[in-house]
Amino acid sequence: MHKVSERDAQQLRNRIMKTLNDLPPMNEVVMKAQEIMADPNSNIEDLAAIIETDQSVVVKILKLMNSPYYGLGREISSIGQACSLLGFGKLREVIVAVGVSNVLGKKLKGYEFESGELWLHSIATGFCSRILAEKKNRELANDAYTGGLLHDVGKIILDPYVLERKDAFDNFMKDETKLVLDAEKAILGFDHAEIASDICRKWHIPENVTISIQYHHYPSLSEGSELAHIVHAADYLVRQSGLGYEDDDLMVELEEGAIDFLGFTQENFSDISFQVLEYVQKIDGAYHR
Repeated sequence: MHKVSERDAQQLRNRIMKTLNDLPPMNEVVMKAQEIMADPNSNIEDLAAIIETDQSVVVKILKLMNSPYYGLGREISSIGQACSLLGFGKLREVIVAVGVSNVLGKKLKGYEFESGELWLHSIATGFCSRILAEKKNRELANDAYTGGLLHDVGKIILDPYVLERKDAFDNFMKDETKLVLDAEKAILGFDHAEIASDICRKWHIPENVTISIQYHHYPSLSEGSELAHIVHAADYLVRQSGLGYEDDDLMVELEEGAIDFLGFTQENFSDISFQVLEYVQKIDGAYHR
């Protein structure tokens, strides 16, 4: 098939941008909670007060806090207690995960993802990103989790447009050397990582996290973003652990130079896959038990 023209690609991009407001927003309370955590003058009482205005968010947070993953050894019965035990940094991870669980958990017919597949891959990549950040630059750990969690949110945006062109995508993917990313670029004119930056800004995700998502397939184009390289490596490791959702998982490779940029070796990755699988098993059980 012929590659889509720049003009057609731009027209489609404009069409998608006009419908962004129809996408499910991140929970309003979750967004406000993030703003509070970003304010150096705020405190845990402020954070607990805003979270407690949404009972559905409270229930999900407490469910996670009492899961085997956190292993706190006591039952957490209030948001104030959760805030005191975790602190801002760790609590931000929980709040973001809760905030996007409904968005990431949906079935995507265009990409042929069953309900929960995108969610599992996303939380695994978030966790793996945090592990890598703790080894490379601990100050990036919380942002790395968010970047990993949201790295494929662009697929939610593109799914109806992929579904409209399902025959073209299926024909393109008959070439087993091609990736889904290649199909997006050829048929739509851009990929899910590019469009994801738009919804991340709509959701007020920090710019460094948005950049890491935009360039998570090609971090060398990110002008030296450590976070983009971390999310890229995490996505690769999670796919290699069998927590992907595409036929091309085993074909996806680390971009040349990514390991060197991070200062890692293949040996550094040896036990991470096991940690990721254990994390997913525990946290998925907390959500779906």
